[in-house]
Amino acid sequence: MALVKYVVFHPWRASTVLVVGAFVGLGSFYAYQVNAALGAVAVEEFDPDSARRAIEATPHPRVEASPSSVAHPFDGSAYDIEEELAAIAANVAEIPEEDSFNDAAFGEPLDDAIFDAYLLIGTDASGYLADAIILALQPGGGGAPIMVSLPRDLYVWNLCKETFTRLNTGLGGCSGVASGSELLAIMAEDYTGIPIDHLARVDFDGFARIVDVLGGITICVDNPMRDAKSHLLIESTGCQTRNGATALAWVRSRHPEELVGNGWVPVGGSDFGRQERQQDVLFQFAARAAGFSSPGSLTDKLSAVASSVRLDSSWTFGSAVGAAWRYRGISKGDVRRFSIDTNNYLTPSGAAVLLPTRPFQDQLSEHYDLG
Repeated sequence: MALVKYVVFHPWRASTVLVVGAFVGLGSFYAYQVNAALGAVAVEEFDPDSARRAIEATPHPRVEASPSSVAHPFDGSAYDIEEELAAIAANVAEIPEEDSFNDAAFGEPLDDAIFDAYLLIGTDASGYLADAIILALQPGGGGAPIMVSLPRDLYVWNLCKETFTRLNTGLGGCSGVASGSELLAIMAEDYTGIPIDHLARVDFDGFARIVDVLGGITICVDNPMRDAKSHLLIESTGCQTRNGATALAWVRSRHPEELVGNGWVPVGGSDFGRQERQQDVLFQFAARAAGFSSPGSLTDKLSAVASSVRLDSSWTFGSAVGAAWRYRGISKGDVRRFSIDTNNYLTPSGAAVLLPTRPFQDQLSEHYDLG
C-alpha cells in the first residue's frame, strides 16, 4: 500500500527513478532485490557532507597533475596529450584572468529540498576513470525531471587538491578522508550548488552486457563510421540494431570519421556529441524495458549484470523497483535537458580542459524556476 501511495502522489519523482534505473542497467534494481543476500550489487558508503568536513579538517597540498600523467580517456593507461592539444589548438579560448572564470565554476548552495539529485557515473573497469557523468534532478515540488551531462573534462574546484582540476579526477578520491564517489559528488555540488542525494556507477563491461541482454540498441548513420580509438566500426548505413560492444564504442567515440566517397572524413567529434549519444542510449534502455511482461521477467534477464553495478548505501530499493517499472516507458519528451556552456582552455600546466562560461544555475533557471 505504501508503494502504491508513493507512485500515485509522486509520479514525476517515480519517473526520475526510472531514468536513474535505466542508466545503471535499469534491472539492476530488480536484480538487487533478488540477489541481495548474495551481495550481487556492490553497495558503497556515501556521505558527501561528512567527507567534506573531513577534507576541510585535513591539510592537503595544492597539486595539479602534469599532462604526461593524464589517464587515457578510454582504457585508463597513460597517453601523450600532444595529440589532444593539437586537435583543439585552433579553438582554444584566450587564457582568462582568475576572476573571469571563478564565478562560473561555483554554484550558490541551494536548499536540499529543492531537488532530489542523482549522480550517474559510467566508468572503466578499474572504477577510477569517469567517462560519463549525468546529473538527474527531480524537483521537490513536482514537475518534469531534469537531465544534464557534466563534461568529464569540466574544469572545476577540487576541494581535496585545493585547486581546479578536471571533474572526472574526483573519482580518484581524497586519500584517507573521502571515497572517489564522495569527492566527485562534492565537486559536482560545488559547481552546481545542488546537494547530491544518491549516486550509481556502472562500468564499461557492464554497460555492454546490459545492452546485450536488452536486445541491443538502434544506431542510425548516413555513412559508414569508424573511430580507431574507441574501436568503433559501422560499415552499413541507415538504422540498425547493434550489440553491446558496438554500443560501447558508439557512446565513447570522440574522434569519429565517416566514409564519404573513397575517403574517411572527420565528423567533428566532441564530448557533447558523446553526451547526446549516451543519453539517447539511456532512453533506449527505458524503451526496451517496456517490452518485458513483468518486473520479474526483467529481473531474471538482468540479474547477470548486477555485479557490474555500484550503488550508494542510502538508496531506497523498494521504492525504486516499483517506480522504475511503473514508468519504464519514459521518453526524451518527458525530461527537460540542456548542455553545459563551455570553452576549450589550456591550464598553466598545458592540460586541455573545458572551462564553464556561465554559472550552472543561470542555465538551469532557463528550464526550471529556482524562485
